[in-house]
Amino acid sequence: IGTTVIHEGLVYFAIGQDPEHGDGVGMLSCVDASATGDLSGKAVWTYEYGDGSGIGRSISTPSITDDGLVICAEYDGDIHCVDAKTGKQYWVHETGSRVWSSTLVADGKVYLGTEDGEVVILAATKEKEHLGTIELHAPIYSSAVVANDTVYIASQTHLYAIGTVEQ
Repeated sequence: IGTTVIHEGLVYFAIGQDPEHGDGVGMLSCVDASATGDLSGKAVWTYEYGDGSGIGRSISTPSITDDGLVICAEYDGDIHCVDAKTGKQYWVHETGSRVWSSTLVADGKVYLGTEDGEVVILAATKEKEHLGTIELHAPIYSSAVVANDTVYIASQTHLYAIGTVEQ
């Protein structure tokens, strides 16, 4: 289940139906961190599933870039990029696989592991750019991390160091 993220006084969270209950709708939302009490109906913005737009069920934690992009994956395999202040959609990338992990933003890139064992790498920009895919040959259920200028990600069978992050 995804964790809420706080950035510049705003709280971001993605929710959705438990995968055990089949496919379902979801929501990526933003609320003011200074608000108190029941915040139902008080979102700064909500990016909901519907009419071919918005996010489906998500069990991922959103990533936020320094230049104001929120990037979040949904369980059905789409990666969404929206404006952090408005929730306006910039792009959606279809991985073609289920996603249990969360996105990692490092070095201007988005890293995401899929259940099919692929690490998808995208540019963390307003324009969608697929930079590459690395095949790890086993399902990926964990999220990538960065340490010592290297991105690390674990598949179901191995831990990989997949490259150096430029500073």
